Amino acid sequence: MKNFVKKLMLVMSVVILTLPIFASTVHAEETAANQLELNATAGMIFDEHTGQVVYSKNPDEKLAIGSITKIITLYLVTKAIKEGKFTEQDMLRPTQGEADMTQRNELTNVRLDADKTYSVKDLYNAAWIVSSNSAAMMLADKVAGNQGDFVKLMRKTIADWGIKGAQIYNVSGLNNSDLEPDMYLGTKEDENKLSANDIGVIVKHVLDEYPEIIQTTSKAKLSFPVENEVKNYESLNLLLKGNRDYQAGYEFDGLKTGTTDAAGESFVGTLPMSDTRMVTIVLNAQGEKEDRDKRFRSTQKLVHYLVDNYERKEVIKKNQTVTIDQKKYKTYEPVYTWLPKNYHVENLRYNVSSNDLGFTAIHKKQTVKLIAANTDGGYLPFKKADVKKVVHKKTNQKSWWDQIIEFFKHLF
Repeated sequence: MKNFVKKLMLVMSVVILTLPIFASTVHAEETAANQLELNATAGMIFDEHTGQVVYSKNPDEKLAIGSITKIITLYLVTKAIKEGKFTEQDMLRPTQGEADMTQRNELTNVRLDADKTYSVKDLYNAAWIVSSNSAAMMLADKVAGNQGDFVKLMRKTIADWGIKGAQIYNVSGLNNSDLEPDMYLGTKEDENKLSANDIGVIVKHVLDEYPEIIQTTSKAKLSFPVENEVKNYESLNLLLKGNRDYQAGYEFDGLKTGTTDAAGESFVGTLPMSDTRMVTIVLNAQGEKEDRDKRFRSTQKLVHYLVDNYERKEVIKKNQTVTIDQKKYKTYEPVYTWLPKNYHVENLRYNVSSNDLGFTAIHKKQTVKLIAANTDGGYLPFKKADVKKVVHKKTNQKSWWDQIIEFFKHLF
């Protein structure tokens, strides 16, 4: 009996001694997971470089997105410029319909006149910085010839990125009922819809390919030619330095607002942090209709939540070996992951990535991508674009030299 009591006391002592360690890890995870109440229908914050999602709310729900649509539109415009299809100096003239839209206060900010021309650069800046709908339409016309064909290009692009169930009907993000028939596909009542996950995948593709876009979206002011003068307009991104909702230490430099009756007030933000770049998504921020800052406060809530509860840690060193299912993988470079504060790095587990995200490692001369398998938010459903190889079919057509020889043979 005495031996049993001694053994029982020994077991209880071990349990009591290990409880603080276990509790600290569990508490860190539970605190980080439950501390944020985001006042929006959906939202997310993720690391743009790695695709790691730190927090998300309703990430798969398809919602109206308003002018967040223009991220796709202006990506394709950027692509066309980079491919040399036209230049920033090219001059474009709006259609009468596009010009008329800029006379409607609820749909516009910069004025465009049907008897004047505007540079691609000015239109590009206006579409990004103050979300000019008509500027986006003019650029789409330049790329594809008409807006219907441009919408088809938008759909194909995001489908190639693995996005399913997207609803894209026009290039601006307005409800189709606000547009003329040649400005959209679908019915009069259709409106563009994506999920937070969809938007995250799109933003990662856009910034991976054209990070220089930030040079435009970080501008707090737009200078735009109106009649015979240049007018200045304030960026719709009020988190930029110099604007109303800026907070020192949180240096937002992008990316896009979105506002319609169906979309409410939404915002996709970007900012450098801890030697990486974070992306925030707030869809349909909740609050009083007259409150024009609610989407930005919700965004600030996301980044404060990150700073208060997480830290970016080096979890694997360069040339370190990671074992998965008895297979050994050697890393190419140091690996960093966002983890709850006080989280024990040794608790991380790793898997071979099922998509195109993760850190590079090698196993028996084979290169693979690995990810941390048990982080709180997981990773974006990211894949690189499908690139179809062009197959050149062989023909029986003779070369020009063979044709010359054949010609002379038939002369004699």
